Amino acid sequence: MERTRPGLVALIFVAGLFAAAQFGKITLTLPEVGVAFDRQVPQVAFMVSLVGLVGLVFGAMAGALAAGFGLARTFLAGLILGAAMSGIQALMPPLWLFAATRVVEGVAHLCLVVAGPPLMAAAASERDRPLVMGLWAVFFGASLALSGWLFPFVLAQGGLPLLFALHGLGLLILAAVLWRRLPRSVPHAVVLEPVAMHRAIYGRLSYVAPGLGFFCYTFLFIALIATVPNMLGRPGLATVLPLVTLATTLAGGAVCRWFAPWKVAAAGYLGTLLGLLGTAFGLPGAVEVGFAAMGLIPGASFAAIPALNILPGDRARATGAIAQLGNLGTVTGTPVLAFAATGGLGVLMTVAGAAALLGGVLSVWTGLRLARGHR
Repeated sequence: MERTRPGLVALIFVAGLFAAAQFGKITLTLPEVGVAFDRQVPQVAFMVSLVGLVGLVFGAMAGALAAGFGLARTFLAGLILGAAMSGIQALMPPLWLFAATRVVEGVAHLCLVVAGPPLMAAAASERDRPLVMGLWAVFFGASLALSGWLFPFVLAQGGLPLLFALHGLGLLILAAVLWRRLPRSVPHAVVLEPVAMHRAIYGRLSYVAPGLGFFCYTFLFIALIATVPNMLGRPGLATVLPLVTLATTLAGGAVCRWFAPWKVAAAGYLGTLLGLLGTAFGLPGAVEVGFAAMGLIPGASFAAIPALNILPGDRARATGAIAQLGNLGTVTGTPVLAFAATGGLGVLMTVAGAAALLGGVLSVWTGLRLARGHR
């Protein structure tokens, strides 16, 4: 009987925290980055997006390439490449070179987020797999919360160079520890044909279903955190709301032990929609309830990957789709909802509610089709 390997699960999760910090180390230090390069914050803000744009463009192909190259090799390559880029950044090179390292860092990030979930799934027993995937789903929020706590201390001790150096060192240590612990698979050739790769992934419902629901979540999550607190006159919500979702994200994975992931995701979207409606009508606590419900969605989405795909290669392809669609939501959500916010709270909640409704419909539609044997 297969057993969960908690040590390996923990190491992969910690690597996920460092992968999310590839966003956080710039997002949370934009004023310092601006000073370092003698630029205004808006002039260096593009540094955040460079990593996500790589995932948006190459996410689906990365899943297919990881399946051929091997999940362990892909993950280790991401750790080593990420460490190298952080090392260069610690030298505070010219802005153009720093930007170039961020693009390469996007490749490293994609390697980690594509290979990480199937590796965690393989390290868990069938019973524990939904809970383990729920754990992976909190890596981004947990990393941002930890980074927000740790970064001020690190910056006070050595500024941005120390922060980037420690990030690179952490990635390198993880690569060394995981080198012999990650199970290797036999690599096989993958023909790099982008159109054919996308057609193969998006033509199979079991690959794309987890990402379809996840897209609407990423469209909403960061964008609502960026807009709602100030519109409600409660700026402190910006730190509270991400924490609200952490516990329910873990719960979302755990509940998938007993309920199909699409049902849990649909319930999350329904609760999100109700919370948004309540916020529009000024009900106290409605926004917190909506975010608590929203936390169920990523746990269920990542739990759906191994639930719908048995082979590691299939899981890698599904993870590639979820990476691409997740980045699509992140890139588009903030500008769309920021524009909607100019029309007032009611318009913002209407547009956000439409996205939540779409997410629920997609979750139910894909779940029912897969239950009827459509793959």
